[in-house]
Amino acid sequence: MPLYDIEYVIPLTEAQQEALAKAFTSIHSKRFQTPSFFINVRFTDVSAQKVYRGGVLRYYNRAILRTRVSEDRTRERYGEHCKELIATWDKIINPETVKSPHEKNLRTVWIMGALTTAVELGFQRPAAGEEIKWLRTHKVVFERLAEDGDEDMQQLMGELRTREDFADVLI
Repeated sequence: MPLYDIEYVIPLTEAQQEALAKAFTSIHSKRFQTPSFFINVRFTDVSAQKVYRGGVLRYYNRAILRTRVSEDRTRERYGEHCKELIATWDKIINPETVKSPHEKNLRTVWIMGALTTAVELGFQRPAAGEEIKWLRTHKVVFERLAEDGDEDMQQLMGELRTREDFADVLI
């Protein structure tokens, strides 16, 4: 459900993209107690795209997160999230080694909390904060789909068995 659009202007290798996707997924999953298979990370090379900031042409890396809102997802919590994503970018990308005329850091993280709902595999996603209840409600179907070979459901069931924050789901 959450969708991270990573728009980059510097060269990123497939390995860097995969590392960022895994790291951003982990950060989001833990901070918002969300199964990782809900989280999508999409990369788009925008080095040829013209963006004017303050009326001046600028080339910069940015992340745009579309996600759900809830009362416990405060402005401060989202601010911490943005800062952690930026720090993670810097660790993975190591801006000192990047050869590009453009800005190398992740300059901007925008969080758009307008995701009303989503349906995937026929399941309407839970409201923010209701993930555990939703997982319990659908657990039997998820197990059956996993047994039938659905790789996303196999990943989900593995995560439910190994993450402490999901321990209550399997009771």
